Amino acid sequence: MINPYWELVIFLVMINVIFTLSLNLILGYNGQFSLGHAGFLAIGAYGSGVATTALGLPLFAGVLMSIACCIVAAVIVGYPCLRLGGDYLAIATLGFAEIIRIVLLALPEKTFGGATGMQNIHNIYDYLPVPAGAHNGIINLIFTIVFSVVFLALTIWGVFALGNFLNGVLQKRFGGNFWRYIVWAGFVVLIIANLSGTKGTASVSAKPGIAGYVMDIFQFSNAMKQPSLESRQWLVFLIYGLIVLAVNQLIRNFLNSVPGRGVVAIRENEIAATNLGINVFWLKLQNFMLGCAFAGLAGALLAHTIPLIKPIEFGFLKSVDVLLMVVLGGMGSMTGSFVGAVSISVLPEVLRGVGEWRMVLYSLVLILFMLFKPGGIFGTNELSDIFRLPWLKRGRDAEASDA
Repeated sequence: MINPYWELVIFLVMINVIFTLSLNLILGYNGQFSLGHAGFLAIGAYGSGVATTALGLPLFAGVLMSIACCIVAAVIVGYPCLRLGGDYLAIATLGFAEIIRIVLLALPEKTFGGATGMQNIHNIYDYLPVPAGAHNGIINLIFTIVFSVVFLALTIWGVFALGNFLNGVLQKRFGGNFWRYIVWAGFVVLIIANLSGTKGTASVSAKPGIAGYVMDIFQFSNAMKQPSLESRQWLVFLIYGLIVLAVNQLIRNFLNSVPGRGVVAIRENEIAATNLGINVFWLKLQNFMLGCAFAGLAGALLAHTIPLIKPIEFGFLKSVDVLLMVVLGGMGSMTGSFVGAVSISVLPEVLRGVGEWRMVLYSLVLILFMLFKPGGIFGTNELSDIFRLPWLKRGRDAEASDA
């Protein structure tokens, strides 16, 4: 099983991935600068929360209701605001998000919770049957092993990617092609130095070290015990993972369709797209509605994941957070949305060990990335593009030589 704390963090990461993909569809692929995306997240969260608690609807109906509410709100906001552009659209959407937050504070406290928030929303675990028997424990154990292997693979890939990134940055500044090896060696030294924890004394508490932290995250010691036999953790992870993959595939299919290509054409040159006969305003509105619908889905999942939702959580800073995820990963990159959402979501949790310096280091990392990688980690590329580039280059060279 996975530690409940990190289980919640991973759930929030997957929700942030959906939220980031929804804004990237509007900002990265259509070029519409929205600063009020947190308002649609709030509509989705409160819509599903009220539907399942006050109205007594099932979870699936509550999620659909939240998506429908976001689509209606997108039409109300998008119809007048999408005729604007640039800073004006950003200001208009920011005002919309603030209106939503203030309205949530003014709505009946018995139903919407007021400033203290809604606390009686059913968790997603409440809707799933409790599995019984050893088979469930075996599935949980297999899930934990697979997840730990994926975690290890992503960590190693991240360290290699960080080494290559710093090597390129420092090579331009100071020359040399050895900086990546320094990063990799430093990571290995850090692991060896923290592999075994320190023993606690009367005045100093014990520290588990890296190995202890990893074992605490995945908790293999609970395999085939009562908590694992009765846990629905693997099922919830499977549901969230399938939703993320479905959203990713739906957005890809839309972008590869005729309307999706029209959306990208509008981003590149709106005047040229108009001259080609594209209904610019309708495609903008259609794309905005689709992005807001996915934001409502993320809000609905958020409401059924965390035990408390408050209007203050959907303010301007939430819109800035998702904007950072899009920009850091790369505007116009689906892979960048994944990387940006994971980085921004996990980095503050990883830095909790440094205490009050956590937000300082967090901000410093963001500043360095924006200085040396202003186009984002992936830019407009996808992971498949990066792996295919050498092969494409060889193919083009071969075609040139044949010609």
